Amino acid sequence: MRFRFAGLCLALSILQAQASERWAFDKRIAVTGPPVDSVYQHLDGSGRKHIAVTSESVAVVWEDNRSQAPQIYVTLKSLTQETFPTALLASSGSEAYEPAIAAISGTRFVLAFEQDASVFARILTADGLAEATRLSPAPASHVSIGSFNDHVYASWREQDSGKWFVKVAALRVANANQLIVESIQSVEIEGLETAVLFPAIAVNSAGLCVAWEDRRAGHTRLLVSHAEDAGQSFTEPQTLNEFYSNRNQYDRGSGVTRVSLASFAQDEILAAWMDKRRGGKGYGIFAALGADAGESFGPNEKVHSEEGDTQPHYNPATAGNPAGDFVIAWDDFRRGDSDIWISAYNPDLEWSQDYAPPVASGRAEQSHSSIAFDGQRNLHLLWIERSHPDGPSRLWYSRGRMKQQQ
Repeated sequence: MRFRFAGLCLALSILQAQASERWAFDKRIAVTGPPVDSVYQHLDGSGRKHIAVTSESVAVVWEDNRSQAPQIYVTLKSLTQETFPTALLASSGSEAYEPAIAAISGTRFVLAFEQDASVFARILTADGLAEATRLSPAPASHVSIGSFNDHVYASWREQDSGKWFVKVAALRVANANQLIVESIQSVEIEGLETAVLFPAIAVNSAGLCVAWEDRRAGHTRLLVSHAEDAGQSFTEPQTLNEFYSNRNQYDRGSGVTRVSLASFAQDEILAAWMDKRRGGKGYGIFAALGADAGESFGPNEKVHSEEGDTQPHYNPATAGNPAGDFVIAWDDFRRGDSDIWISAYNPDLEWSQDYAPPVASGRAEQSHSSIAFDGQRNLHLLWIERSHPDGPSRLWYSRGRMKQQQ
């Protein structure tokens, strides 16, 4: 299947070469209050989809332990407001983990999360949270969520009768903002003895794409599968990360983890992950571009620039939009402290020089970013800040406004 880059090339032709020339970031806004000893926020959901934007509002979802046990919290503000309101408690069980969020129409959002060994989803509006819907009949975790034209899809891992499955559900928004499960299917019919981890989902006009960590080969590989529509069979899983070895015949390849997916242009998919193919230098950030909603992917590409080659890089997040823009954010310590870095494709069809937005770099530890585009191609950035590596945390947000292009 050849790649269809018409929309992509149109977008690239009007973008400057450097990420720093594309977005000017506003003054940062606190999402949570000042740090409190022993309270930690986490942005560790599958695919790192913790921020979403509609034409009028931005919403943020995370996990923290302010009530001793981990629970899920969410907050929503209009794009014109200068502060986030007090967060709402979204979970109701004894423990909850690893949320994700996506935007739908009418200033509404859909969030999903793990709670008491199952996965749930519910709608958020400016009026509050609608009733939660349980998605998984069996023990489940690592949920991710995506939307396209008000069609909502969730993926997660599930263990049933000792076997592991990657599950995908199609959800319908009913009256009173209630979510109805229309279908649930396994990406592969036969379950696995080995665990699957952190499946991420992306959706566009060409269908659904799901990628996950898989250990059936005796080591971790990233696998990816595609379906043209909900309810249709997924393709046989293909390996996303290229095998890389520079040691000996017994080497099973570089370590890989935490894949993130985003849709861009009409039907393209961006995948990014952490990859140890650089040997003793730790994880690097690598990516691949997929056509037809991930039916086929191009070669792996190193994202970060040579300036960061001697340092490990962590926590990749992805974002894309119908205009063809696509971006990867991550964190690394090349300046001594942990900073947020971003890179985007430039007109030479390569990744731009790394750019650290001033609002999310400098003193203190900035990490675990999540990113999303709005309809004006502005880039919305969320991240965790700590005064020192083991200190209590705080969430911050900034909007990167698209600069006028020549």
